[in-house]
Amino acid sequence: MREVSCIRKSCFRPARPDGACCLLWAGLLLSFSVLAPVVCCGADASEAPVSKPATNSTAETVTSPPQASAAIPAHYAGRVRLDYEYRSQGGQQDEDLFGYWSASGRDLQNGRVDFYLSGRMHSDLDGSTRSEGTFRSLDDAGGVIENRLQQAYLEAHDRPGDLRLRVGRQYLDVADYMQVDGVQAILFENGRLGGRVFGGVPVSYYSSVAGDYYGGVSLVGRPWSGNRTRLTFSQYADDSLGTYDNSYFLDVRQQITDGVWSRGRASVLNDEFRMGSVDVTCFSPSAETSYYAGASRWGAATARTGVYSPLYELLGEQEPYTHFYARMSYAICPTLMISPGASCQLVDRNRADYSNRDYRDYDLTLTYEPNRLFSSSLSAQYWDLESGENFLGLSGEVRFRRSKSWEIGAGCSYASYTYSSYSDISYSFSGGGVEITEDGTVTRETPYSLTYFLRAKWHATKYLILRMQCDIEEDKEASDLSIRGRASAEVKF
Repeated sequence: MREVSCIRKSCFRPARPDGACCLLWAGLLLSFSVLAPVVCCGADASEAPVSKPATNSTAETVTSPPQASAAIPAHYAGRVRLDYEYRSQGGQQDEDLFGYWSASGRDLQNGRVDFYLSGRMHSDLDGSTRSEGTFRSLDDAGGVIENRLQQAYLEAHDRPGDLRLRVGRQYLDVADYMQVDGVQAILFENGRLGGRVFGGVPVSYYSSVAGDYYGGVSLVGRPWSGNRTRLTFSQYADDSLGTYDNSYFLDVRQQITDGVWSRGRASVLNDEFRMGSVDVTCFSPSAETSYYAGASRWGAATARTGVYSPLYELLGEQEPYTHFYARMSYAICPTLMISPGASCQLVDRNRADYSNRDYRDYDLTLTYEPNRLFSSSLSAQYWDLESGENFLGLSGEVRFRRSKSWEIGAGCSYASYTYSSYSDISYSFSGGGVEITEDGTVTRETPYSLTYFLRAKWHATKYLILRMQCDIEEDKEASDLSIRGRASAEVKF
């Protein structure tokens, strides 16, 4: 639904004059020289003096004083959020502290400069080193302390927002959300034809990327009514390996009618098909019913660097597969809504492994909201995997709220997973010795768990928000309860 909102608000705005098309090509080649005079200029063309005609033939021409443009006020915002997380299971526990912060300024220098900063910190509080156990990950290692500067950029732009130059640490949303320390010039993207150029040094928190480079170019246009098409080329150059990845990405959005939108995407990596997808979103005129359906296809493109295949060493090569999905939401009455959905994955090869398997997933959610103070939901989900394995989940939740002051929710869920445990080698004892046979054994197992959860949110003041959540899981296979709790305090200014 978020993409639909984007289509409504920005993708189908009336095109700007065709003169922007000619300026695009100069902008792509000379983006810095184009942006500098526009940003630094203190007056727009509309601020030029205007001559008033004489009221009679003998009167002198009177020139009015320059009309000063309305000043645009600057806007500043920021937030700091601190999260404490506790987990315990099977006699082991883990405590962590997370911090998130951001600060932004818009329309500085009379509407021509913006900035944005954001970061994340994490600290392991229990201080124990684990080589094995329940909680095993990079974040769960004893004594871990990390600080990440996620974004830090300055953006200069003209008053209409047609020309933008962004410098610093940023995410490239048109190029696989790559994070770089670099430059991005955005030109006439809200017009009939526009684009951007970008480049910089990739950011990595785990390994050195010294000498690596990532850059590319993107063109976006509206060739006909209701259409928005973007074509992006990017290249990642790995200095340590002496190789590079070339990526091509096509994104086409089309408004078919007032209530029907479609989107198609395709990606090619190193001249090999990487992925393609198409989906359609529909709304009834009364907005009581909505539909969403689509399909995607993932190929076996070969990456030359670790950026486009970060899990290759763990999961091996990606096997080609096809994915289908659909969802409907229907308002039975103003207070009751039902939402069924389904998806399936089909892997090409005959024997799929644990990292890429065939499955079918069905879910159904019923939501009851008689007023703004109370709401409840009941959900069911069923996964049918290959080899007769399956998963069943049931959950229910009720939520109370009072305006924007506070809200509290509670519920429980049931989960059951049926699978086959297979042993390649079987053991037998005969006469005090051990005999090993090649015949394996298959054991059918169906563990289940019950989870109870509680969530609360309180706007203590205009600038302070407190949150709390707790989950208690009772597993059939475990003798101890699994407990997870998180408490957070967020300050906005």
